[in-house]
Amino acid sequence: MSNKKITHYNLENIEKEDASFNLIWGEKGNGKSYQVKHKRAILKYRKTGKRFIYLRRWKEEITTEKVEQYFADVDVVKITGGEYNCIICYRRRLYFANFDNETYKAKRGEHIGYVMALSTEQNYSGCSYLDVEDIIFEEFMSRNEYIKDEASKLMFLYSTVDRKRHKVKVWLAGNTVSRVCPYIQDWDIQKIISEQKQGTIITKMIKVGVDEDTGEDIMVKLAIEYCKSTGRSSYVFGKAASMINQGDWQTDPQPHLPKSYKDYKVLFRFAFFYKSFKFLCEYLTDKETSDVCWFIKPYKGIIKENTIVFSDVIKISPYWQRDIYNTTFDNEDLNNLFKTFRENIIFYASDLAGTDFKQVIDFIIKK
Repeated sequence: MSNKKITHYNLENIEKEDASFNLIWGEKGNGKSYQVKHKRAILKYRKTGKRFIYLRRWKEEITTEKVEQYFADVDVVKITGGEYNCIICYRRRLYFANFDNETYKAKRGEHIGYVMALSTEQNYSGCSYLDVEDIIFEEFMSRNEYIKDEASKLMFLYSTVDRKRHKVKVWLAGNTVSRVCPYIQDWDIQKIISEQKQGTIITKMIKVGVDEDTGEDIMVKLAIEYCKSTGRSSYVFGKAASMINQGDWQTDPQPHLPKSYKDYKVLFRFAFFYKSFKFLCEYLTDKETSDVCWFIKPYKGIIKENTIVFSDVIKISPYWQRDIYNTTFDNEDLNNLFKTFRENIIFYASDLAGTDFKQVIDFIIKK
């Protein structure tokens, strides 16, 4: 076994930013979850008496067994000075408790927090949570699916809990699963996420209103942390290994150009724009064999007015189209060209570019 020192995650760095919303993402198993629940939930309650909310996406994720397992690594005996020995969940509330090994029963003690599912957010709208100052949302980046209008649901829940006090802080913890995440799009932080380096924290001020008395803008601070790698392997392999071991974005293998890009000539260019992701697509011909193919790469520039764009954004412009296989152009050659956009001759600049592209487009690429 390697004697290399493991870099454990430390929540204190992002806490110093004093942001209302905190996105913490990185490799799996680096200690994010432990730090957040330990410092912002358990220790804070012991120090201030302020409770917290443990939030998951789906109702199925907040069963008593799963919730209690989440808190199983908290050293309750040490934190409470031997007063309690575990944390239990009872009717969606969290308690310090004492478990009796002889009777296999736990006796509830102090009420320390709440358990909620974002999918049932509306059920909490009439309740009071003035005793809460922290919401811990685990696995905000999903491998499977999101709730419809999920980012808005989180904001509705936040307003229910905060009640315009501006005291509640939200901690979103997740692994580097996919950049196609509603919070990244809704909060307009795609550029930050795509360029951020591991081990850094970037903040963004977001205008949320205007003060009626002073006329000054009301701002909310968002802090985004891409956790530094632990420097140790999780001893897994396969396509998810780089995400689990190093905190890279999880990708699927994608086809790359058979030759160097310089061996091709660009015949035509257009763009894709879906879920705020922009891609430049080029129709290439091999300079030697004259074989043709499509090449897709991320695009960070401004889309020009006369550029053909296939998008989920609706615009009154002949250049903006919805269906690449059924365009409205009065040009037979151009229409026939787009019909050649087929899976077997499409290549990507990188595995990440191809994975992002396939996750955001709203049409099926024909074979």
